[in-house]
Amino acid sequence: MADPGWVGVVVTLVATVAAAVPDIRERRIPNAIVVAGLLAIGVLAVGGGRWTDALAGGALGMMFVALPRLAGPAAVGGGDIKLAAVVGSGLGPPGVLVAIGVAVAVATPVVAVRAVRRDEDRDGTLPFAPYLALGVVGYAAIAVAVGVG
Repeated sequence: MADPGWVGVVVTLVATVAAAVPDIRERRIPNAIVVAGLLAIGVLAVGGGRWTDALAGGALGMMFVALPRLAGPAAVGGGDIKLAAVVGSGLGPPGVLVAIGVAVAVATPVVAVRAVRRDEDRDGTLPFAPYLALGVVGYAAIAVAVGVG
C-alpha cells in the first residue's frame, strides 16, 4: 500500500466523522465539510508531493461510490459521492479501495437485516458517511498491521 501520510489519514477521518453526524441526523452531508476536507487534504498533498495520488484517489472514490446510482438516483446520495472524493484524496488509490471495501462490508449486513425486517428508517435511506468513517479506520488498522508508515 502506498503511504498517504498519517496526517492525511487523520484529516480524512476527522472529515468523515464530521460528515457522519449530520448524515445520521438529517441524511445530508454539508458541502462545507466536504470542501474543508478537500482543501486541507489538497494542501497536504501538494506540500507532500503526492497531489497526483490525491487526484487519482479522489476520482476513484467518487467513481466507486457513484456506481450504485446507475440503478437509480436514490441508490446513493450526492453527499456520499463527494465524501468519497475526500476519502480517496486523503488515502490515495489503494487506500480508498480498502476503505470503500470495508465500508461496504460493514454496511451490507445492516442493509440486509433492514430489508428483511422492513425496518425503513425515515425515508428508507441509510447514512453512508459513518460507514466511510469506519472504512478509514479499517484502512488505518490494515496499514498499521502491514507496517505502512
